[in-house]
Parts: sequence; C-alpha cells; structure tokens
Amino acid sequence: MNGIVNPNLEDTKDSYESIAVLSGNVNRVLIASELFRDKEAQYILLSKENRIIENYASDSKSIAVYQYYVEVLVKNGVDRDQIILFGDNKNTYDEISSLSKVLKSRSSKILLVTDHYHVSRVEKIINHFDLSNKIDLFAIEKSQDKKLTKRYLQNYILEYVKLLNFYLTRFDINVIHYN
Repeated sequence: MNGIVNPNLEDTKDSYESIAVLSGNVNRVLIASELFRDKEAQYILLSKENRIIENYASDSKSIAVYQYYVEVLVKNGVDRDQIILFGDNKNTYDEISSLSKVLKSRSSKILLVTDHYHVSRVEKIINHFDLSNKIDLFAIEKSQDKKLTKRYLQNYILEYVKLLNFYLTRFDINVIHYN
C-alpha cells in the first residue's frame, strides 16, 4: 500500500516533445495544458476514451470524454492541431497499450500526466509494455493542502484493488472489470 500512497517518482526534464494525458478526470487535462507550455512541448497525446458525458444541467447534447478534454485543452491555449488522439480506450491498461503503439516509432521520452494515487499501477503497466525508457511520470498532488481526504482515500483503496486485479490477470484470473 505504501507504493500506492507514496510512489517513487524521478525528477522530470526541462522540456519534452510530447505530454500524454490518461483519461480519468479533467484535472489531468488542466495540468497537462500547463505542462505543455512549461515544458515547451510540441504535442499533447490524449487518450481517446469514448465514454459519454451526459449533460443533465442544460439542453446541450452529450459529448464523449475525449471531445470534452479536447475542448478544455483548446480553451487553455493548446492548438487543436497539436492534440494527437490515441486508442479506443476503456481503461488504464488499454491506454498504455495504445500509447505503446504510438511510442514505438519515437525516440524521445514523453511526460505522462496522471493522479498521484494512480502512479503505482501506471508504472506497473508501463513496465509490462517495456516502456519505462520512453515515459516519465508527472503525478498530480493529492490535494492543494496535501491532506488525505475521504475521496482520495477511496481512490487509493480502489487503486489497490485495481493493482491486485492487474497482477491476477497476468495469471488469467480476472476478478473485476474496473478501469
């Protein structure tokens, strides 16, 4: 559990050709747009998650998660032609698998943005696809005041279960079907 709560992250470089964003929450997209500028990146690699966001607050139509993320990135200063969509992803494993296909032809490292609680499992999947030499990780902090809230505690517990599922599926034992 300590590896999930306190992952061992290395320092990131000053610049990257690409910043990659795993689906999951809009905070990852917002941080990625900041890193895009700060790290002088040329591209954002965005996971193409087709899950639909229902809009119950207004009469506007429903939208796919990745389309919403593209809108957020553009509103935060990233040109649409600098956003590269990858995969048809339903979970973290699919995302890293799709990303591995994109990275096969690239020689430079990318910076992948995800949540602090998500890092441990992402590292295991990255190692599974032999991508550790092509990806640096950037973890979004637990919270601004660094407190472990009820929501984050729930996320850590869920990540523990998902990590356990990742290991069990290596032995063809599929216990749960979460992302």
